[in-house]
Amino acid sequence: MQTTSLIIHVIAAAVLFGPQVLMFYAVTPATWMLSNEEVRRSVVKVVAGRFARLTVVALAVLLVTGLYQYFSIVPESIREDPQGYRFGTLFAAKMGAFTTVVVLIGVHVVVYSRKIARLSDAVIAGDEEQQGALETARTQSFMFSLILLLVTLITLALGVALGDESFSYAQQ
Repeated sequence: MQTTSLIIHVIAAAVLFGPQVLMFYAVTPATWMLSNEEVRRSVVKVVAGRFARLTVVALAVLLVTGLYQYFSIVPESIREDPQGYRFGTLFAAKMGAFTTVVVLIGVHVVVYSRKIARLSDAVIAGDEEQQGALETARTQSFMFSLILLLVTLITLALGVALGDESFSYAQQ
């Protein structure tokens, strides 16, 4: 069961990280070629909605499988004194990074996605004065997504370091 949990955990991490790369590298820049704001908004809405569902599932699976692994794979001696091992520092850093990813996702949805939707609605309704603000919000969202992508990558790297028992189970 431990190997199955690890496999599911890694797949969930790939499901979280892969679409972030795809959105940042391909999908978002591709939407820049759409000059019709209504079409652009519709495309982004469909893609972002599906991405959001994948993200929620991946985060839930990561949490459940991560907890399972902590209590079933990590030796009791390390769980009792995590700071006596490199594991403690790595685990705290990974949990901090994971929490940061969740917070950044929430901020992106609450701040950028809603602002872009509101400005896009205004432009579609004919308020061309909002076009500049819309492009600025999109640029800010794109740069924020880069930060999110980097923090997710750091979280993945910390997870790999935790999984290397010869490294993470070493005493401090």
